[in-house]
Amino acid sequence: MVKGCMLRMGYSGPLNNANYLKVGFPKPFKFFIHSVVHAVSHRKGGYDMMKDYQMCMVTALVLNKKYNFF
Repeated sequence: MVKGCMLRMGYSGPLNNANYLKVGFPKPFKFFIHSVVHAVSHRKGGYDMMKDYQMCMVTALVLNKKYNFF
């Protein structure tokens, strides 16, 4: 479901990695992903790369599905 959503969002990068780059998304989704990563991430830097669990969060928000953030 996550990979299908990424393709519908216009991701143009490898789908079989554990890390996804924000560069592969169109501008509106880049900003959305940037906002999600800043809001729910515990990182102190490196906001251009997303882990697979963060992409699950973005997919749940885009598809309006339930997701337990805690």
